[in-house]
Parts: sequence; structure tokens; C-alpha cells
Amino acid sequence: MSDLVAAVDGWVVQVTAPPGTDAAGVPGGGAVIGWVLVADEAAAGGARVEPVFVSASRAWTPDQYRATYGQELGVVVGRGR
Repeated sequence: MSDLVAAVDGWVVQVTAPPGTDAAGVPGGGAVIGWVLVADEAAAGGARVEPVFVSASRAWTPDQYRATYGQELGVVVGRGR
């Protein structure tokens, strides 16, 4: 990972799961607090920008969240209400 760049207020992450997935014990998404550059050889330019969000009282990138709670989970960034 590279440096964290602060996010603008109002962005949130929603966690999604495919139908039939047991999501018991999986915390929901939360506020986006920043953005990081993550190395990814499969991405154009060798890196991708990922949100850093708060869930279950800690900060996560989508990769960290999926590694802990399940690779099948989706992370969608959108405007909060």
C-alpha cells in the first residue's frame, strides 16, 4: 500500500453478498475515511485505488475485509444519506 489520502465526507461502503450466502456475523460497511493505492499486477498501470472504510470499529481495505469475512463479499462505494 501507499500513502492514505483522506476522503471527502459523505461517502460510505455497503457490503453485498451473493444470494444464499450466510452473512451472519459479517459486519456491515461504514464511512469511507480515505483512499489508498494498492499494487496489483493485473490492473492497468500495476495498481488500483481502493477505499479505506470503518467497520466493526477498525479501518479496512476491501482486500483485508474479504480476507477476514469471505472472498465472495462485494464492497460498493456510494454517497451516504
